[in-house]
Amino acid sequence: MIKKLMTLFFGAALIALPATALMSSSAHASCYDPEFDAVGNDSANIFVDNVLAQIVNNEGSLEQDSDFTTYSSGVLYNPTISVQGQKYPDAVKPGVAGLLPFGNLAPAGGTGVGGSYACVAGSTAVPCQPAEFFTVGGTNFQAVADPCFMFSSNALGDTSHFPYTSVYTPERDGAIYRWRIVLQKKPASDIDINIEDCVLTETVNCATGIFTTPGETGFFNVGPYLLFWQQTLPTITAVAIPGPNASLGFCKIQQLYARTQPENTSCLFPICDLPFVSKALFDEAIVVAMPQTTNSLFPVGNFAPGYTLTGGDMIDISIGIPETTNPNDYYFGADNVFLKYIGMTGTGVYSSAN
Repeated sequence: MIKKLMTLFFGAALIALPATALMSSSAHASCYDPEFDAVGNDSANIFVDNVLAQIVNNEGSLEQDSDFTTYSSGVLYNPTISVQGQKYPDAVKPGVAGLLPFGNLAPAGGTGVGGSYACVAGSTAVPCQPAEFFTVGGTNFQAVADPCFMFSSNALGDTSHFPYTSVYTPERDGAIYRWRIVLQKKPASDIDINIEDCVLTETVNCATGIFTTPGETGFFNVGPYLLFWQQTLPTITAVAIPGPNASLGFCKIQQLYARTQPENTSCLFPICDLPFVSKALFDEAIVVAMPQTTNSLFPVGNFAPGYTLTGGDMIDISIGIPETTNPNDYYFGADNVFLKYIGMTGTGVYSSAN
């Protein structure tokens, strides 16, 4: 019995030793901050609540001068996107005036060549894209006043994105919504892709609206019954694009991976045409497993394959609404998708104007 107790004691001591050594060591000098990033000026995003307002106030100019749409990504990336297994090529054009088509993203400031950004590769100018943007493909429906988010300002009192407009996709119709967002800091955690969308359904008894017909993706109202059909769910695809400060070796698009929630097993799933559930006007989060360069003994553990992300890298997110089988009305705009993570202090990047 004594031998077993001594074994347990020394085992516990060995487990505690690395943590104690790290706590007492000054070798690890990094500090960390909560961080969020969105398309355009982060402090103007309509979903800045009291929590995100704390981050803006703590960061000061970093968040308030974070509009990256004025300079290019350096990477021309127009993916073929799958929605419930159906592939849609990059030639899909939106029917919404003023929004950015997939194949020829117009510049939002900066120097444009031939109606789009030009990056210099050696001595040759090649097309590239804004570092941040929102665009829509596969729908002819117009930007409208959003029926879910009708408040007049965010928690900082910013009214620049109000009244909020979004692009409407009705039931039995499909679309592809796409966001590209710059990481303002080197992530020191997994990244949450937050989705705050407007999902409505239809009934024969109520006029359409968020307080009369809120919906859940994949649900059909069939008389007095509800039917849930997996194949009608929206799907999400997410990749990382190297920025100007990219890790060594990170020179092309890399797939991102999701952690399972709440099971959180060792299995990571490629965020590629991955179905997800969303409800009404509430927010959902998809947890992106941190990718880590693996050409050394560390990192150890359940990281995603790929290269370590840093400030200036871009996260490209597409949400696809399936054609014909879609039972919901969807509304998405530029502010509806944003990123939350823990960032490393001192690694902030600013827009081209700063």
